[in-house]
Amino acid sequence: MRKIKCTWIDGITENHPVIEWDKGKITAVTHSQTSGDLIGMPALIDVHTHGFRGFSSEAPAEDLRRLAQAYAQRGIGGFCATIGPRPFPRYLEIIAEYRKAFSTPYPGARFLGLHLEGPYLNPAKAGAIDPVTMQKIDLTELEAFLKQSAGCVKIMTIAPELPDAEAAIRLLNQYGVIASAGHTAADYAQCERAAEVGLTQITHTFNAMHSLHHRDPGLIASALIDPRLDCEMISDGYHLQLPVMKLLTLTKGPDHILCVSDSGADSGYAYPEGTVLSDGCVIRGGAMVQPDGVLAGSTCDLSDALKTLVRKMEIPLPQAVRMLSLNAARNLKLNNWGTLKPGNSCGWSFYTPDLEWVETIVDEQSCLLSER
Repeated sequence: MRKIKCTWIDGITENHPVIEWDKGKITAVTHSQTSGDLIGMPALIDVHTHGFRGFSSEAPAEDLRRLAQAYAQRGIGGFCATIGPRPFPRYLEIIAEYRKAFSTPYPGARFLGLHLEGPYLNPAKAGAIDPVTMQKIDLTELEAFLKQSAGCVKIMTIAPELPDAEAAIRLLNQYGVIASAGHTAADYAQCERAAEVGLTQITHTFNAMHSLHHRDPGLIASALIDPRLDCEMISDGYHLQLPVMKLLTLTKGPDHILCVSDSGADSGYAYPEGTVLSDGCVIRGGAMVQPDGVLAGSTCDLSDALKTLVRKMEIPLPQAVRMLSLNAARNLKLNNWGTLKPGNSCGWSFYTPDLEWVETIVDEQSCLLSER
């Protein structure tokens, strides 16, 4: 049995509970008039991450468990492992590794499903993805894959201007998959038509898509003003400069922003500015930049993003928690995520008053700072 007294941020208000745990489950919650030494909140959820701290999202099962622990040791309690364009047989091999890795209890972030960033993307907006890996939409192949994946795929990024994209979006919805627009040259009308048939999300908004122009508003205008669309926001301050992050947040509101890292295996380390990585990418402001200037992901994680939102953007903590955790939990239908209810065992992170991570508790398992 243990007790934690903290200032609790539930996404709406702050309060001061005393939380009692036994074997990873809440047994009682009482309230105090004074705050404790920690800040508690629903554990962060990253729905766009290709890996972290030396581990790729395409690693074998034994390394995927280490990846989950690495996430939890930075406050991330749940993740959608993100995979770029691959042949569908390769996706099925990856799914088999995840099922093998997470079929038994483990200390670490909860694997919430796959985010497939492809294969139906526009080569004209490839960004750091090899355009050769992108495919034309084949509805028969897609449906066969969705049946075989048996619910493991939670999000698919798709370019809505491609032939048969609207039919593919309907099919994704039919199988419970969130359709997200990304790596796309779609115009405003194409994005709106996609939203009509079930598109609900934008992948790394502003990146790998046409810029906003006052006479050619494009997909970004649709993303900003359509209440049906939630927007991923890479929150390192480099992929999007702070004024653009503020524009996106103020326009959409905190209930429609999904802060993501777009991290990779080289992420999670404090590289000096200008460090050249093994793949030739250079560190610029926390981002990994290819020699040709194309952004290739972020070195930052969502605990870094928490500091950026609160300190640099001056976003209140309850709103930041929605952007970093609760919005993703809502979209993924994680109904009890981070709630302080007796019997609950999922999804809390604790920080110092300076927003330094201390502990993550997920599914009756605790990851502590001392274990790093």
